[in-house]
Amino acid sequence: MSGSAHTPAVSVSHPMISDERLENATGRSRRHWYRELDEVGAQEWDRKRIARWLGVKREVDAWWAQALAIDYERDRGLRDGGRGRDGAHRASVTKTVRCRPQDVWPWIDDDDDRRDWLDCEFEVRSHTPGTSLRLEAADGSRVAVSLRALPDAADGTPRTRVEVVHSGLLRADDLEETKAFWRAALTALASLVS
Repeated sequence: MSGSAHTPAVSVSHPMISDERLENATGRSRRHWYRELDEVGAQEWDRKRIARWLGVKREVDAWWAQALAIDYERDRGLRDGGRGRDGAHRASVTKTVRCRPQDVWPWIDDDDDRRDWLDCEFEVRSHTPGTSLRLEAADGSRVAVSLRALPDAADGTPRTRVEVVHSGLLRADDLEETKAFWRAALTALASLVS
């Protein structure tokens, strides 16, 4: 099946979830959903709006709406793994540390403490105390650092997930180097707080 200028062919490439699971959960096939999204102009929407439309207008469960929105964006070339809608690449790295979020937060928020594990200067753009920090690099790329409490380990040790999303990277070649940089930085952070 071929598509017109406004409705591309349904290619369904590299979906996040299987066709069978999607149809069982939503009652409709991926091809059906993609056609319907094309018909309402979803190629011009961001992921949040696509997921909201699926949830509100078609009563799709929130998790499935989000997964379907991601698959739709990737299939339509609106986003690929590691790339935002602006065409820039995005590196994402997580690390679980063995302490509570409030014990990690000072190491992230305080400029001097941050220098102990992060060997690079960033300008702080904003922060939400105890949960997230937004930074800007000299090259204009952006970094979001966020904390999320996890269930305690089996031995009762508290755990926190630290996530770094570095966006605005202009070259795909920068992805692996950027991920390696942040993995090393988060390992250094973990050694300080654990």
